[in-house]
Amino acid sequence: MRCLEILSEAELSLTFMDEREAEIIAKSLEPDNQPLPRGLKLKMTRAGKVILFEIRCERGVRSLLTTLDDILCMANLTLKAIRSLERSKHASSKPS
Repeated sequence: MRCLEILSEAELSLTFMDEREAEIIAKSLEPDNQPLPRGLKLKMTRAGKVILFEIRCERGVRSLLTTLDDILCMANLTLKAIRSLERSKHASSKPS
């Protein structure tokens, strides 16, 4: 079954523990934002520890949902990597 191709829009706001995490995650998502498929517009802004995504999609609701899922998956993966590296760093700096 094919989704209707209607205009759909979404805003997604992600708040992280600190500005450093938000900056790393925003930078890790930048390459995914270009080039975008025809009919899809994405604006990402960061203010402190908050990243805001504004998505406008003329490709159908399924495409919008896929885009949101991609953003959340990549942000989660990057966050897990950051925190894993921090745990490793702290563990290796403890005296034996």
